[in-house]
Amino acid sequence: MKKALLFLACIGCFISCDNNSNKEQQAPNVKVIHAEQSDTSSERSYSFISQPYRTTELSFRVGGPVYTFDTQSGQFFRKGELIAAIDDRDFLIRKQRAEAIYKQTEADYKRISNLYEKGSISGTSYEKAKADYEKAKADYTTSVNELKDTKLYAPFDGYIQKVNIERYQDIKASVPVVTFIDLSKIKVEAYIPEDMAVNARKLSALPCSITFNAIQEKTFIPEKTYITQSASDNNISYLFTAIINNADNSLLGGMAGSLLIPSFSSSSYSYQSVVIPQTAVCHTDETGSFVWLVNEQNRVVKRSVKTGKLRKNDKIEILSGLSAGERIAATRLTYLSENEEITIQD
Repeated sequence: MKKALLFLACIGCFISCDNNSNKEQQAPNVKVIHAEQSDTSSERSYSFISQPYRTTELSFRVGGPVYTFDTQSGQFFRKGELIAAIDDRDFLIRKQRAEAIYKQTEADYKRISNLYEKGSISGTSYEKAKADYEKAKADYTTSVNELKDTKLYAPFDGYIQKVNIERYQDIKASVPVVTFIDLSKIKVEAYIPEDMAVNARKLSALPCSITFNAIQEKTFIPEKTYITQSASDNNISYLFTAIINNADNSLLGGMAGSLLIPSFSSSSYSYQSVVIPQTAVCHTDETGSFVWLVNEQNRVVKRSVKTGKLRKNDKIEILSGLSAGERIAATRLTYLSENEEITIQD
């Protein structure tokens, strides 16, 4: 009898533990954040990483062993300076042979042309001589061009960014030899929202200023700006490109910075709004945009919201449906259900 009671007590203990476990599973750990008051600054800031004005892969149009090549990453070349050269021995012989044939067929063509004009030979002989001459001329021109193509010159003032081959290596045509960059200007790219892109079209140039994290004491004004005329792949923003003059070589590619663009209209910020991380907003076709509001009982309730503009630091405006200071769930959003109790993650 005692053994039976002990067995039943153990079963009760296991059931109790299992119930406690289920309760813990029903209260998932969720990170909770507070909605923040929006920044009413008249400028919007966008982060970027600077890029060279031009980047190109230089390659030979012919193949062969690389004879001249003593180039290092970071080396500067003026436009027209020699970067690399292929051994031109075979190309020189080919040119000389093509030149000899060209001169011979040219002389034959002139001689047969004179005879043809006098009626001493048939038209067939004349046409053959003309065809041989034109073919020899084309072959000679090709051999001259191929000989020139054994040398690789800098297409503009720039720097070697990457070296892809070694000296004496036998390479094929079109194989990238070096990556060559132009730093006479610097390119800055950022994605801007639709309203800003629309306002920019009304102006001849979009006013903006640029700062770099490594040169915070100086502000740069771009000489040219461009905006794509169709939304980017994410379908919610437009690519903005600014070109900065870098005649003093103070800027490099790969520098982090901020692009500041005025909001154009003070009315854009005349309303009160809050901001939250973009990742805290859920969206379905049936319900639209919503957040999981956390009430005083630590239960989540679905709250519909109206979203506004994208802000810096990957945040988004909430125009209605949420007040500053209210708590919302920030993690495990796809696993939550209405009125579900949660455990707030420390």
